[in-house]
Amino acid sequence: MQRNLSRLIALAAMAAPIICYADSSYEHSTQVTGGQLIDAIKNIPFAPKSVKALTEPTTETTMVHGNQKAIVSKDYTEIWDLDKEQIIHIDNARHTYSVITFADMRKMIAEMPAKMAEMQDQMKEQQAKMKQQQGQAPVVPPNLKFNFTVDVKDTGLTKMIDQYNAKQQIMTMKMTVTDTNNPGTNITYAFTDEIWTTQDLPAEMKDARDFDMRFGKALMQGMDAKDLMGTMANMRNGGQMAMAQLFGAQPGASDAFAEMQRQLAKITGTRLVEITRMGGSGTGMDSQQGGTGSGSGANGSQAANSNGSAGNGSGGNTSTTNVGSPSSMLGGALLGAWRKKKAQQQDSPPPASTAPAGTPGQPQDVTLMEMTASTHAFSSAPVSTAAFQIPAGFKQVESPMEQMMNKK
Repeated sequence: MQRNLSRLIALAAMAAPIICYADSSYEHSTQVTGGQLIDAIKNIPFAPKSVKALTEPTTETTMVHGNQKAIVSKDYTEIWDLDKEQIIHIDNARHTYSVITFADMRKMIAEMPAKMAEMQDQMKEQQAKMKQQQGQAPVVPPNLKFNFTVDVKDTGLTKMIDQYNAKQQIMTMKMTVTDTNNPGTNITYAFTDEIWTTQDLPAEMKDARDFDMRFGKALMQGMDAKDLMGTMANMRNGGQMAMAQLFGAQPGASDAFAEMQRQLAKITGTRLVEITRMGGSGTGMDSQQGGTGSGSGANGSQAANSNGSAGNGSGGNTSTTNVGSPSSMLGGALLGAWRKKKAQQQDSPPPASTAPAGTPGQPQDVTLMEMTASTHAFSSAPVSTAAFQIPAGFKQVESPMEQMMNKK
């Protein structure tokens, strides 16, 4: 009897599917690589380390080991564990860690839309109060007209990145502000995204995506998949904050962002290198000298070199060393030049050799900031299991998500 039972167990084990997931890893690096913002930071004497750290590269290493995935950086580690149905966040600076279970996440995700709507209402109230305190006009002056354009182009350029054949595509979003009281004078704010993609999916990234699919299925148990994916999409939209800060809530902006989503659907394949630029141009601006920023924030026609970065363009230094928000720096540079042009027109008659009256000045470009992101260092070698362990002596604390959801 016992022998027969042993045979049945052995046969069942042989019949059961054996799933073995290979180890894999890759790195994702991001760095501010140029632009007027970097020039300003470099020119600040005795700038604190926290400010100069903005120019340092940040790297995340994604590792998959069976039913575990870890995202490791200098400051933190995040461990996703399908067997234990939990996510562990480790803060290396504070020597703390937090744990959140899938069950807790389902509850929080269900409550997230209401919480986000509440936070947005609070932000709108705060912005309205700030405008009143600063004496800002509640509406856009009627003489300023706004025009938005969004475009995605396949440039036809190709090159090898690691062992993959990649092609270049550029998404450009512009907001042009025209002063109807001064015909021929305008300012263009621009956001360009130079993206190098490959139609080949690296095996190591496929392993991570397969893990994410298993993670999604486990997390969505008992939940409406449509609601879950919608909420997760809203959370991922944090990457659009730079554009929102640059363009602001101006008339027509919402339609432009909707068009941007439609245009981005044209970009297919795996993104290996992405170069993001914020900047703009204005008529009558002084030429910029030197500068570490490459490319022009006002157009997306730069050719890239063999290392994946664009060729040098017109970005450069200005006389200011104030470091504010991207929108305030760009706005200050462009609007300052605009006012300078108008003052020159009023105070000095044009030289006899200039173009006829009413001809707009040549636009000068400003690259405020250039950021480069790349995915590389693909490996199928065994990963260290130490990455999936909580360091000794670290203290458990409440997770940031729990803090946000419990905040009254």
